[in-house]
Amino acid sequence: MESGEAPSSPPRSLRLAARLGLVARALFYLLLAGLALRLALGTGLAGGSSQANANGALTQVGQAPLGIALLAGAAVGFVAFAAVRVYGAVTDRRHGGWRRLSTAGQGLIYLGMASVTMSFVLGRHAAGSEEQQRSTVAGVIGLPFGRALLVAAGLVVLAMCAWQLLVAARGDFADSLREHAMHPLVRRLTLLTARVGIPARGLAVAPVGVFLVVAGIRSDPRQARGLDALLLESSRTAAGRALVVLAAAGFAVFAVYSLLEARYRQVASGV
Repeated sequence: MESGEAPSSPPRSLRLAARLGLVARALFYLLLAGLALRLALGTGLAGGSSQANANGALTQVGQAPLGIALLAGAAVGFVAFAAVRVYGAVTDRRHGGWRRLSTAGQGLIYLGMASVTMSFVLGRHAAGSEEQQRSTVAGVIGLPFGRALLVAAGLVVLAMCAWQLLVAARGDFADSLREHAMHPLVRRLTLLTARVGIPARGLAVAPVGVFLVVAGIRSDPRQARGLDALLLESSRTAAGRALVVLAAAGFAVFAVYSLLEARYRQVASGV
């Protein structure tokens, strides 16, 4: 951490909404863990209504009583979390430029999550699906320099995944935690779930970046496979099913860490 002036806090209501966004993230990854486990156990999702990706999680919540209202609340939470991340990146001078740039990047990611969630709420039930991803990739390929943009997007995804692995290995995630407010057992649980869950999420998403690069190089949107396609293909062999189970466990651990973050994270920090 570098010396500098700590940021002034955004409004309490915005910080509270940002914490609700972290709770929504925990629910998302818990649902994703369950969907992945269904694939590994052979109850499969192919031909079913739910994919093991964002669309599957949204569908599960949307079918529940008050599900659409819950999704709308999650979208608000994601927007709020995005806002405080950008706020922290701009105002928190205690950290270096790269750390603050990463924080701003997190804000953009959560804006994307909010956009997908609200699209589903507004009736676009293909939001976050494999079909939508391929359609979007096909549209990008058709743009001027579209293939280069797609390759760049894939490289950005890979860079972000690598950064998450580095953050977990170095323990940088702890910079934004209010460790002084934690019971020692809670502190150990938080550090353990972070060191397991953050890399698990990064390793699960990294192949999606590779597929985007391949789709751009080959100019073939069919190559842009998402998480559902990756897990489904892996579940066809015994070794692959074991990897899917590990992915599901990693998502569940990250969900636990997200809940702990919702309680103890300094959401307006620049990291």
